[in-house]
Amino acid sequence: MSQTSELKAWIILTFLSLIWGTSFILIKKSLIAFTPVEVATLRVGISGLAFFPLFLFYCRRLEWHRWWFYFIIALTGSGIPAILYATAQTRLSSATSGILNSITPIFTLIIGILLFKNLTSLKQIIGSVLGFIGVAVLIVLDKPLDSGEKVPIFFAALIIIGTLMYGTNVNLIKEYFQHVKPVQLSSFAFVLLGLPVLCVIPFTNIPYKIANHPEGMTSLYALILLALVSTVLALIIFYKLVQDTSAVFAASVAYIIPIVALIWGVFDGEFVGWMHIVSMAIILVGVYLIRVGHVNKAT
Repeated sequence: MSQTSELKAWIILTFLSLIWGTSFILIKKSLIAFTPVEVATLRVGISGLAFFPLFLFYCRRLEWHRWWFYFIIALTGSGIPAILYATAQTRLSSATSGILNSITPIFTLIIGILLFKNLTSLKQIIGSVLGFIGVAVLIVLDKPLDSGEKVPIFFAALIIIGTLMYGTNVNLIKEYFQHVKPVQLSSFAFVLLGLPVLCVIPFTNIPYKIANHPEGMTSLYALILLALVSTVLALIIFYKLVQDTSAVFAASVAYIIPIVALIWGVFDGEFVGWMHIVSMAIILVGVYLIRVGHVNKAT
């Protein structure tokens, strides 16, 4: 891989972490007026509507005989996780959600090995472990272990199941959709899932809450931003990253997200000590090893 392509991969990974690093706060704002199921419904529905013009443009090139496969991509990549994450964040903090979300690259690695017989390297394994350790330390620094706060097991399990969905999704794309343009893949998948969901919205309490809830419009704006930026734009870029690099490297964006949150905290006046810096360095080393492990394996 050329230096230009390598630099491009790192830029895309960083850009994605910035986008998805804001998704937790957008979900939090959305939950002010809407229930978790309503948040997921609107997010998927708005995404499907946004993808519809692209769907019309690519409809003649779509693999209609594999429509069910595209549907699975939409379910595992957004549909099911959208409900799981929104429900979990009614009881979990952003910090706890962040550390649980960082399991994604590890599940991606395991699923790739067990189900798709993907070759891996020791560097990728070490990098995945280091990335998770770095994120864990950041969260411990943010919320000491002796704080007495217990994480509700059921809601934590929802995040873990969501990361399992993400790990499956990334491997499916790498294995079966390497030849499909990311825009084409995203548009077909989300129109199949999003438009039927959008048709259900008028028959729910969502229109009433938008019109009558004190924070209805604010939550709706947060959801529109969540759908258009954190789903539509981000997934097109993410699918391209999966195709151009490796499933594990693309999934390692989950390690960078807590760093983004920490940096935002610095601008907001929060304390950052030397252990925070060490933890961020561990994460970056881990992601670097994941990337180098893939490059060495591919060459």
